Amino acid sequence: MKKKTYLILLLFVITTLAGCSGFTQKENHVGEKAGEAKKESVAKTENTVVWAVREDARIPKRNIQKTNQLLVKKGYDIAIKVKKLEVDRNYEKQEIYHDALEKAVKEKVVDVAYVDACYDTALGEMAQYLQSGLFYPLNKWLHSTEGKAVYKLYDKEVWKGSSVSGKNYVFPNEIYYDVPQAVIAFRKDHVSQKLVKSWDGSWSDMLRIMDKIKLGKDDMMVAGYPQTDYFEGWIKKRKYMIDDDIVYDIQNQTVHQPFELEEFYKYLSFLHECYQKGYVTHGMDNGITTQDEVRHQERGEYAIAWQVDRRINPSDHFLVRNPVCVRGILGEGTAVSAYSDKKEKALELMKILRTDDEIANTLIWGEQDAKKLLDEDGYVKDSVKRVSDRSAFGLNDGIFQQKEEGITPVKDMRKYRNKWIHYSQRTTSRMLGFWPDYSSFYEELTEYQKVLKESVDCFQEDDFEKAYQEAAERVAKAWKPVGKKVQKQITEWKR
Repeated sequence: MKKKTYLILLLFVITTLAGCSGFTQKENHVGEKAGEAKKESVAKTENTVVWAVREDARIPKRNIQKTNQLLVKKGYDIAIKVKKLEVDRNYEKQEIYHDALEKAVKEKVVDVAYVDACYDTALGEMAQYLQSGLFYPLNKWLHSTEGKAVYKLYDKEVWKGSSVSGKNYVFPNEIYYDVPQAVIAFRKDHVSQKLVKSWDGSWSDMLRIMDKIKLGKDDMMVAGYPQTDYFEGWIKKRKYMIDDDIVYDIQNQTVHQPFELEEFYKYLSFLHECYQKGYVTHGMDNGITTQDEVRHQERGEYAIAWQVDRRINPSDHFLVRNPVCVRGILGEGTAVSAYSDKKEKALELMKILRTDDEIANTLIWGEQDAKKLLDEDGYVKDSVKRVSDRSAFGLNDGIFQQKEEGITPVKDMRKYRNKWIHYSQRTTSRMLGFWPDYSSFYEELTEYQKVLKESVDCFQEDDFEKAYQEAAERVAKAWKPVGKKVQKQITEWKR
C-alpha cells in the first residue's frame, strides 16, 4: 500500500514537474516572440520613411499596413508612413502646397515628397523650387551600384528632361513621363490605305487627301480640333516644340513665336481653307465638344480624327503617328529631402517600389496576388476599390493595369516603354534640361500669351492674309521683350 502510494506520489511529482517545465518553456517562447515583436516594432519606427503627399490624395490605410507587412516579410528593414499637406484643390495657388512642404522638409518631418504638378498660374516656378536646396541631388546615387537598377528603368532622355542645371532632383512619375506622340486617325470606311500612304505629312497635301474623300450626308470631315503643337505637320524629324506658348527650335537651340515661322503660316492657311469648306469648326486649341459632335464620333460619322481618345477604335482606322520626341517634365515627380536623416532608407524605398512589383502592387491595389486582382482579360477587376493614388507615389510601369472610363491601357508598360525607346522615327531634343526663369519678366510673358491666344484664330477671317498680317504684328510686339530674355538664358545654359 505504501509502495503504491509512493508510486502515485512519484508520478504526480514527475507530471507536475513536466507541466512546470512545459509551462516555463512556453512562457519563455512567448517572451521571446514578444521581444522579437518589440524589436521589430522599434526597427520599423527607426526606419519609417515619411512620404509627403497632397491632402486630397486617396491612400487607404490598409494598403499602407499591408505594404509594411510585406516589406518585413521580404526581409526589408523599412516602413512607409504618409503625411498629407495642405493644397489648393483648384490648382491655382502653387505656393500653398510648396510652402507647407518646405516647412515639413526643414523641420525634418518628411523624408520623401511628391512635388506636385506644375500649375499654369506659376510658370517656371517648379525648376526654381527644386534647386532651392530642399531636395537631395540624385545623380551620384543613380550611378552607384544600388541606384543603377532604377536608372536603367528609364530612357536617358527622360532623366535628362527631368534635370535642372544638370542635376536630377526627382524620380520620374511613371504616369506622366510618357512620350506625347500625336496620332491622326483615318477611318477605313472613308479613306483607302493607298490614299493614306500617299500623304507626305504636310498640311497642304492634307487638303489633297480631303478633296478625294467622299462624305456621307451626316459625315464630318474632321473630328477634333486644331492644335498649335501640330503646326509642323507629320514630318520624319521634328524641329520644333512648344512650351508655355514659346516655340523652341530643339535642333538649333533658339526660341521663336509662332507667327515668325513659315511653317505656322502654312498651317493657318490650311486651317483657313478647311474653315471655309466647313471641314473645321473649332478655334485653335478649343477642345470643347458639342453633344452633336460626340454623337457623330460615336456613330463613326467622320473621315479623319485629329485626336485619338476612348471613342476611337484603333481597328477601324489607319493610324499615322508623329515621330517620338521626349520632352522635359519636372512636375508630379518624387524627391528625397535634403534635410532628412534617413536618405539611405528613402533611396532604398524608391528602389524597392520601382523594382519589386509585388510591393508596388500592394501599395497601389492593396493586393499583390494576380489571381485575386485580375479578370480573365488580365486587367484589374472593376470591383477592386482599395486603390491608392498612383500619381502620389509616381508608380505605374510595374503594377497591374485597370480599365478606366472606357480606356484600355497597355498591360505591360515596361515592354511598351522599351518599344518606343527604340522607335526608329525618333527626334532627340537638344533643349532637354533647359528650364527658363520667368521671375524677372512674368508680366511680359503673360501679356504675350494673352495676345497670342487672341490672334491664332485669324484663320477664321474671310480676308485671311490681312488678318494674319495684323495678328503677326501684334504678337511680334508682345514677344520682343520675352524672346530676348529667354534666348539669353539659353546662351548662358549652353555654356
